[in-house]
Amino acid sequence: MRLKRILYLLIVILLQPVFGAESTHILHDKCINDLYFDAKEYFSLNTDFLVSRDPRGIVLTCNISNPCGEYGKISPNIYKNIVFAEVFLAKIKNPAIIEVHTNDVSCQGIDNLKNWEISTVIANNLESIVLSPKGKLNRERINSVGYGEFLPAKNTPNNGSKYLNRIDIIILCNVSGE
Repeated sequence: MRLKRILYLLIVILLQPVFGAESTHILHDKCINDLYFDAKEYFSLNTDFLVSRDPRGIVLTCNISNPCGEYGKISPNIYKNIVFAEVFLAKIKNPAIIEVHTNDVSCQGIDNLKNWEISTVIANNLESIVLSPKGKLNRERINSVGYGEFLPAKNTPNNGSKYLNRIDIIILCNVSGE
């Protein structure tokens, strides 16, 4: 069901230029520029996040130090970071995707789950935090997906390759990044 929603969202975004339709959440240059600088300013208060641009929009990246520990119950540090990001996401109209990436995790005693299965469970747990009754976001604006090891981090001088196991919150703007 969740995969259908993500595929639908991607199809809608990709077909917009073809049909000339403009969704209410795509803010063009204001999204990629103004929102990017707002995000940089807001997340400068929390050094756990790296803010970057992506063709899909704006990426908020947070490190996961122990994916096996996050599988059963989200740690207080990750919980704090997700709630911090939730406050920012509640102030904007753009939809977002919570992506969890784990790089070759082998957790002892977790029913021999595959890496992507562990990341999917973590992503679903994070999504349930922001969609809880106390959460500030509604179902139409947030989705989650676990990629496991299938989308590794790009090692750049900016991230120092410390984001192998990570949470990426993608604030969707438009496909071309304009």
